[in-house]
Amino acid sequence: MNSSYSFRTLLAIIALLLSTMAIDGKDFSSDPLVGTWTKSSNERTITFKIMSDHTYTVEFVGDAEIDVKGSYVISGTQITFNDDAGDYSTDEPGVYEFEANETSVKFTKVNDPAYGRSMLVEGDWSKAK
Repeated sequence: MNSSYSFRTLLAIIALLLSTMAIDGKDFSSDPLVGTWTKSSNERTITFKIMSDHTYTVEFVGDAEIDVKGSYVISGTQITFNDDAGDYSTDEPGVYEFEANETSVKFTKVNDPAYGRSMLVEGDWSKAK
């Protein structure tokens, strides 16, 4: 077998693997959900920070502390939120469909037994400036 042929084959396999990882959402630098999102609810502004390390925080602007901290898992166009701490956290995970672009994200509840979180998360969020 020609060593030049083997090297090109190996490079092609590596390129294919890297492109597959990016398509599967494992390239977190291009994750459209990562960022700071805001929306208003009951005349209060809410900040939802989704980080590339698969954690998030939720804060009602004007409060002294972060209201919810947690982690998330993405599978296709679904995201599962798992609250870890905060005054408004819950032990039950919540599953949502999402549609995201550079300026907005929309969450639609699939299954979330936590009424407070579903009222907060569901709907349209705008990218913070």
